Amino acid sequence: MRTESQPRHDLDSVVAAIRQELEVLDRYLAALKPQGWSGPTACTEWSVQKTVSHLGSGAELHLGALRTNLDGAEPIGDEARRGVWDHFDSLAPEPLHAEFRERMRAYLDYLTSLPADKRAGRVQSFAGDTSVADFAQFRLFELSLHSWDIRVALDPTARLLPGSARANFPHALGGLNRRANRAAKAEMTGAVYRFKVFGPVAERFAISVRDGNVEVGDAPHETALATVRLPAEAFIRLYTGRLPLELAEADGEVAIEGDRAAALRLNTLFPGF
Repeated sequence: MRTESQPRHDLDSVVAAIRQELEVLDRYLAALKPQGWSGPTACTEWSVQKTVSHLGSGAELHLGALRTNLDGAEPIGDEARRGVWDHFDSLAPEPLHAEFRERMRAYLDYLTSLPADKRAGRVQSFAGDTSVADFAQFRLFELSLHSWDIRVALDPTARLLPGSARANFPHALGGLNRRANRAAKAEMTGAVYRFKVFGPVAERFAISVRDGNVEVGDAPHETALATVRLPAEAFIRLYTGRLPLELAEADGEVAIEGDRAAALRLNTLFPGF
């Protein structure tokens, strides 16, 4: 079994998914009434306005990191980084929406215009040493989750977009151990769960809690406490603390076979940040 993986992503697919996320979120924000910007999101500590500020500043900082690594531009220091955050936090809803859209388009334009030698370059960042595609995938991951945080507060039926779920799924499997709660890993040691995932990604696998780690691999059916059947996008929401299993089961979104109480403890294992 494995605890972590280093998935490789296709840049064109990641860029297409980011572009789709931007188009969908932009439509939601354009239809939002002024008072809606102060409304809640599924990211409970952040309003819509704060979440969009975070996404806008993130686009600018990610673009800066690409230019530093690929074009030799001056690195963004701590003071400049705080300035970007403060700038976006200071904006009222209408200019914030405009600047978020502008920064996202500039980020996408940069990626789509990269020549072959720079597409094959490496990026040193918070994520370590990554390919350009893998670095862009981190942007997609954050954008897709926070877009859902905003959309689901306005539309309870909102789901992660299929293209994003497809691109994010390898990242999800590679990050389970990092996302899992340390205390829960100690308490749940020995637990094995099987998953049947469908949708844009069709996978069958098991996760095991062992020696303080969450491992992904195969496991005989008889060793699993429970089998959980769910869409790929729901699995991503589960491991990021965005899928209350009891409610999802009641809504028919998730099917649980075996020890139901043990399966519900997956929400304790993956509480989100």
